[in-house]
Amino acid sequence: MATKKARTASKAGAAKKSGARSKTAKKAVRKVARKTLRKPATKRASAAKSATRGVKKPAAAKPKTASTRASPRKKASPTGGASARRAAAQSAADPSIFPCGDDVVRAATGKTWSEWLSTLDAAGAAARSMNHQQIWDIAMRSLPGSAGWWGQMVSVGYERARGLREKHQTSAGDFQASISKTLPVPLFAAFAAWADKNLRKSWLDAPDLDFTKLNVGRNIRARWPDGSALDISFNAAGPDKCQIVVDTKKLADAEAVQKAKAFWQDQLERLQAYFRV
Repeated sequence: MATKKARTASKAGAAKKSGARSKTAKKAVRKVARKTLRKPATKRASAAKSATRGVKKPAAAKPKTASTRASPRKKASPTGGASARRAAAQSAADPSIFPCGDDVVRAATGKTWSEWLSTLDAAGAAARSMNHQQIWDIAMRSLPGSAGWWGQMVSVGYERARGLREKHQTSAGDFQASISKTLPVPLFAAFAAWADKNLRKSWLDAPDLDFTKLNVGRNIRARWPDGSALDISFNAAGPDKCQIVVDTKKLADAEAVQKAKAFWQDQLERLQAYFRV
């Protein structure tokens, strides 16, 4: 009986002690909780962050964008072939529009017309609509300083080939007709046939032509009533041979050029017949 009471008492004492320990533990928890609540919000957030550190978050699925989709294969531009054909056609200019032949320009400048077109195209002469002086400046980069006349020929040929000026058109926009003839007479005789009014009447059918200036043995200048001007130059081609070049300037259009050429072709034949009399 005593033993049973002792066991009961022992159990009661253990329960009492356990309850005391439980109360003590609860007090300790409450104390820690109060201290935690008194901390600033930033420290609590830091503590929460530290508590979650090391925990891997599930990776969010990346949204599909247009860049991640398979892009359709680009179709060839239908105009690509046309552009190439236009470029080829542009390079193959009509030889008749150039001031001289391919062999002549290559012998004088070291380049054919095709090579000159490529050189000036590469410099943007046509694309940038350069004027005559600018194109001449580019041409002269490939020519010696003494070849200014050939720079003019190259510039004129390029402008014609690229549609910057028409054949027989000057850089000022008007037109010019040029025709020449070589006669089997000395230079002084050819010059006199033009300079002397009485001799001139014997062969020249141009009563309205006004002769304005004479440079003896070199050239004569004249003017038509419509404002077009003439420059007649004389060049000795030998002891008894003279070349006469008639340039008609300030013409209105290509049709006027053809008329001027036809007229002076006829007049120079009349002059040749005059010397044979």
